[in-house]
Amino acid sequence: MSYLTVMTLNQLIKGQVARITQIKGEDAISIRLMEMGLIDGEQIQLLGKAPLGDPLEYAVRGYRLSLRLNEAKCVEVEIV
Repeated sequence: MSYLTVMTLNQLIKGQVARITQIKGEDAISIRLMEMGLIDGEQIQLLGKAPLGDPLEYAVRGYRLSLRLNEAKCVEVEIV
């Protein structure tokens, strides 16, 4: 039996791969995240963090994406 851990993007460790399960909210940030390709089922990997922890850099859909910490908290993922 497999247990999946649901967390948000900001909680990933460098190099960790996850699958997007949900974008929380209906505000402008959530809509913009979906427009950038962060949709349910898509795999995403944390590439690194800035020295002070913000912004965060991810690999998704074949490109690199930088997100602010508050944006990453809106994206729920499960570790794969």
